[in-house]
Amino acid sequence: IPETLKKLYLYDDEHKGELITTLQMYLRNNQSIKKTADAMFVHYRTISYRLEKIKQISGINFDNANEVLAVSNGLIIYKMLKEIE
Repeated sequence: IPETLKKLYLYDDEHKGELITTLQMYLRNNQSIKKTADAMFVHYRTISYRLEKIKQISGINFDNANEVLAVSNGLIIYKMLKEIE
């Protein structure tokens, strides 16, 4: 699991946030803010704000395909590990 993702999980745990869910939905919707907002039933500005917060906390660069792939894989691995526990 990438270090950037660990920071985000810790932040979400401490603040009872929706950042991980937002990140998962954003990646699932091919990095479309509008599609993510529609899927989560929130305003697109809410998604924009959350994505900025995600970048700020984790340092994820959504323009870097390798980094996005690593984060996507990390989300899958983390989910699998949680299911095993």
